[in-house]
Amino acid sequence: MLTTVVGSFPFKLKTPNSFSDKLKHVFGTYDPYKLAIKDIVTDELNAGIDIVCDGGVRENMNMINIFSRHMQGMKIEDGTTVIKSKILPSYKDITVDDVNTAKRVLDDYLVKNENNLTEDEISNKGVKAVVTGPSTMIYASRIESFYKNKDDAIFDYAHAFNSELKAIEEKTEAKYIQVDEPIWSTGVADMSVASEAIDILIDGIDLPIAIHACGDISEIYKVLANLNVDILDLEFAGNSNNFKIFKNNISKFKGKKIGFGCLNSAVDRVDDKYSTGDLISKAIEIIGKDNLLLDPDCGLGKLSHENAFKKLQLMCNLKNEFNS
Repeated sequence: MLTTVVGSFPFKLKTPNSFSDKLKHVFGTYDPYKLAIKDIVTDELNAGIDIVCDGGVRENMNMINIFSRHMQGMKIEDGTTVIKSKILPSYKDITVDDVNTAKRVLDDYLVKNENNLTEDEISNKGVKAVVTGPSTMIYASRIESFYKNKDDAIFDYAHAFNSELKAIEEKTEAKYIQVDEPIWSTGVADMSVASEAIDILIDGIDLPIAIHACGDISEIYKVLANLNVDILDLEFAGNSNNFKIFKNNISKFKGKKIGFGCLNSAVDRVDDKYSTGDLISKAIEIIGKDNLLLDPDCGLGKLSHENAFKKLQLMCNLKNEFNS
């Protein structure tokens, strides 16, 4: 049983302090977000997380604009992504540098803590890439021209963004790629279109794929169970109904690992240890330790730094207790 995070984590942008950073700032090459990624990954590792990520820090943690600002045919106007023409791939890699930054922080951590970690603990550590899925991207954008409906835009985005997944696979050491689709549980998206778009998006990708779908899964669990992905990352701490649905339909999810949301990301306080432990215990009983990735329900970026860190620490401590 391993631990991971869903995405965002509280951070502060830093002004350049060192001579080299000040020099970079003068020439316009200083990147405060890279330092934020280093801080986030360090916090995640210090809390005990196994699979870390870069925290999606750019564009003020806007999971749409982080990607749309690079895609041909998409522009950001007054903070909203607008589709201007046919959606085509970005001219450059979008997430590769940030994933590699996170990996370098992890590598440094492992070197410094080599004597304090077991071989299993070291081998379990890794980094994942997190991207926003086609349906969520398009439903959060405004179509200004070219497309008559959102479905066609979703398919084109999936085709176009496939190149980014290939870049992640070829140019990083990510253990897997997480695709975020929070729009799915709202009932707005056509799930037949959504699932077909995922197939297009991940075509030719050998890395394991995770789908993160927060919210109530009562209307989409059958689609989730049939997706051609390796991991389903779902919300359980803040949505007890999801656990009932999952328990009553466990056979449908056979062969998939479960990202088990065991921390309530909507509440800015540390979760109760005993309630969280009880939830994890129930998950182990029906899913099995080997099929579980413990994580928060969703990103923690809107919480206080102290509570976000303590939440992760609690989860990791409980994992160690159950694994001992």
